[in-house]
Amino acid sequence: MPQITIRSFARFRELFGEVNTLSVPEGTSVLGALLAFAKTQKDGMDELFPKGAFGSHIILMYNRERIDSDDAKTLHTAEGDEIVIYPPVSGG
Repeated sequence: MPQITIRSFARFRELFGEVNTLSVPEGTSVLGALLAFAKTQKDGMDELFPKGAFGSHIILMYNRERIDSDDAKTLHTAEGDEIVIYPPVSGG
């Protein structure tokens, strides 16, 4: 199974740690990988999948490119890929 890296920033770093590795089945979507990751973390489902759906407010990067939740459904992970999650940006 391919290993991917999930990096977390800001509040997510406090909850999940800065860097996590995860083994996922070949062909797993980015969204599927995030779901698998969330299930391994305390409060992961509540933070990343509130009400059972991926949080649209979460900022995603996949291999250094910003993607949205629709992309996360169609892009498939491979060995060495990196997913970065950021909480929503706020302030003025």
